[in-house]
Amino acid sequence: MEARKIINYGLWFFAFLIINLIWANVSNNVASQELNDVDHEFQANREVLLQPVFGSEADLPIEIQSNFVHVDNASKIEEVSWQLVDEDGKVVLSWSGQTNEFVSLEADLPPGDYRLETTIGENILATQTLDVAPFAPIAIWGHLILSILLVAVAFGEVGVRKFVSKYNEKTVVKEDKPREFRKTRVGMPEADEANDSPWRDPIS
Repeated sequence: MEARKIINYGLWFFAFLIINLIWANVSNNVASQELNDVDHEFQANREVLLQPVFGSEADLPIEIQSNFVHVDNASKIEEVSWQLVDEDGKVVLSWSGQTNEFVSLEADLPPGDYRLETTIGENILATQTLDVAPFAPIAIWGHLILSILLVAVAFGEVGVRKFVSKYNEKTVVKEDKPREFRKTRVGMPEADEANDSPWRDPIS
């Protein structure tokens, strides 16, 4: 019996680790959005939407990667820049530099509507990518809620097993009683035998 309990606890602990590892992998995933690329027409002003997850208003970790290359001459250097503007027109993230520079900037921004404004010269290819980790702000809450649910299921399973075990024990005890100590029920043979008397009620 003790070995069975140890195995049962071990299985629940293993399930605890698996669930939290899966959630950790999910919360670390990022959603990528191509803002400008070589296969589509360049857009100087690109709308960016940061959507909250499960109604959370926490800041979302983002990363903007950018690279600019001159079409006619890859070694040619020109000034380029971009800035990310919120709904109020405030610049929340910006960069200025030259072509042939791969740049990656990170920031934590609240959910909402933004606009990416890019300034480049002619014949320049722009590659800009936005990465967002939508589940990162609620990662800790996810671990906590999943752990509590798993513990509740574990205790519930133990309670159900105890209830079923007690019910089975009571059923066995009732069936083991001698016949003369059992309660008679109408329609059962013992009830008919008990009423089988030579005395009859008088005829009225």
